[in-house]
Order: sequence, then structure tokens, then C-alpha cells
Amino acid sequence: GFIDLFGDSAETVFLWRGWIHRAAGVSVTAVCLYHLGYVVLTAEGRSWAMDMLPRWKDAIDLFQNLGYMIGLRASRPKMERFYYLEKLEYWSVYFGMFIVIVTGIMMWTEYLWPKFYLDVAGAFHLGEATLAALAIIIGHIFSVHYNPHVYPMNRAFIDGMISEDLMKEEHALWYERETAKAADPDNGATRHE
Repeated sequence: GFIDLFGDSAETVFLWRGWIHRAAGVSVTAVCLYHLGYVVLTAEGRSWAMDMLPRWKDAIDLFQNLGYMIGLRASRPKMERFYYLEKLEYWSVYFGMFIVIVTGIMMWTEYLWPKFYLDVAGAFHLGEATLAALAIIIGHIFSVHYNPHVYPMNRAFIDGMISEDLMKEEHALWYERETAKAADPDNGATRHE
């Protein structure tokens, strides 16, 4: 495709491929920095980040859910706003983006580094990119699009909203807390009688 677009000169193709890759790297870095700013600088973002932190309940939910899936439990555990798989995927992306961004900057500024460091950075950059692509293709796309209870897709990525039925099924504790808050006329405020 690049040869058809830019001609048959390997040098030209290599040059354009490199600049397109760098532009994509700058874009993804900007998105990561924007998200980091959101979770640090806004109240909503801090609340979101606090809900995304791993807790002991996640480990308990994991084992109880495994028990449910193999028939040792009659029901799934009640999950919070984010359950263990969502937290694992989120923090994996953060860790992976850190590796890809740092190694990408190292390779872009190759004149600053000894060859050994660049070889290590290249291996980590390629390895993390491959791992991320496989995780997206195998795990994320199935859970968001092809899982039978959300097929053809979970629309939350479009509008940030989750259906009440899906919320009850996948995030029962969060659903119960939110409906209790909505039913409370003081909306969670302390009552003085």
C-alpha cells in the first residue's frame, strides 16, 4: 500500500512510514497526557480513578466468579462500577503506554543513546505493541462487541452510558448504590432530625 501511495523508492516509503508512525506516536501521547490531566485535575476524573484502583474485593470477585463459571456457585458475585477485568485492562494500557512512549522517544532521539539501549528499547517497543494488539483483538473486542449479552456492541464507548439491564447484570453493587442515592430525597446528605 505504501509503495502504491508513495512510489517504488524504498527510501521514500521508509521515510513516509517513519513520519506517519511518529505522528501517531505524538497523537497517542497527547491522548494519554489529556487523560492523565483529566484524572488528576478534575473531581469527576479523580472519582473515576479512585473507582479504578484495585481492591481486595476484586480478588474475592475473581475467585467467586471463577467458581460461578465452573459451577461451584449458584450466582455471580455483585460487582462494583468497574470490576476486576476492566481494572486489569485499564492499568495494563497505562503500563503499556508508558513503555511504548518512553521507548518510542528513545528511538526517536537515537543519537542520545548507545546502541545497546536502543536495541533493548526496540525490543520492548515491538513486544509491547504486539501484546497490546493481541489484547485488543482477542480480549477487548470480544468483551465489548461479540460477547452474546452485549452483541452487537456495548454502546458505552459511544455515549458513556450503560443500559439499566446491563448495569444490573454486570455492576450490581454500583446499581444498588446509585438507585439508593436516587431514592434518597437528601441525595446522600446527612439527616438532622
